[in-house]
Amino acid sequence: MKVLLFTHKSDIDGMGNVVLAKLSFSEVDYVLCETFNLQNEVSKYYDNGSIYNYDKIFITDLWLEEPTLLKIANDKQLKNKFFVFDHHESALKGDFNKYPFTTIRISDDQGLCSGTSLFYEYLVNNYFIDRDTQIVGEFSELTRKYDTWEWKTKYNEEMPHELTLLFDSVGCEGYIKLMFEKLSNSNNKIFQFSEPEQMLIDNKINQVQEKLLNYSKKVYYREILGLKAGIAFIDYEYRNDLAEYFKQHNFDMDFAMLISLDNGTISYRTVKDGVNVRLIAEAMGGKGHDKTASSPISEEQKKELIKVLTMQE
Repeated sequence: MKVLLFTHKSDIDGMGNVVLAKLSFSEVDYVLCETFNLQNEVSKYYDNGSIYNYDKIFITDLWLEEPTLLKIANDKQLKNKFFVFDHHESALKGDFNKYPFTTIRISDDQGLCSGTSLFYEYLVNNYFIDRDTQIVGEFSELTRKYDTWEWKTKYNEEMPHELTLLFDSVGCEGYIKLMFEKLSNSNNKIFQFSEPEQMLIDNKINQVQEKLLNYSKKVYYREILGLKAGIAFIDYEYRNDLAEYFKQHNFDMDFAMLISLDNGTISYRTVKDGVNVRLIAEAMGGKGHDKTASSPISEEQKKELIKVLTMQE
């Protein structure tokens, strides 16, 4: 079966879907997207007609805007072929679950959902993956725990965090290759890290601590929409760890506004309880969860931000 997958490129939740697809289908083409360019990427396949060459098309950990969803709903050639799985609160605003091919779910009996956990359930329920294959289920759950932050808030479990440190060490394609080989090896019954993988993780931990210390010394404070923002220029991969660092060390801010020129993204993270950063991101043209969200950096903003960084140096 030939499938096309559009998924989030920025984290292990997006990459987890690629791994699951490769385990489930004989031929997988995938497109790694940001929230802000998904519509364009899907339109490319639609406009040139290549989208009709696939048996199934999946969008995971992302969602489409209403006009595109309506277009798909009215396309008889894509009936029973197109599926969208997402878990972001912003997706609920448009009542996207009204479409038969969309699954937008924030939580279930297991806890908060992730893109990978929703896709995993679909694959299991439709017999593409055997639920009794323990290692695959463990991989999905580790991914879910990290993406929902339950590894920290509920389980106090380090392995999900170590999984994302491994991802940060090897990058998107390296991570997909490593996880596919691990999960498809019949000798591996449970999910565990190899010695080389653990070495990469340990090295990354040391690197992260050094980076967080440096970033925390260069925080700028501004009032945004009546809230105190702590603003820092950082590499994208450190966004979650730095926000957690701010919380642990009681930085005086309501939320963190983390600017990543390498990714063209501004990440918003709640620092004080009760602050909804999704609303801030949406005011800036972005999307996300109540405690974690993001917005794109326009080319014009990027030029101005580079000027600011140059002046600081």
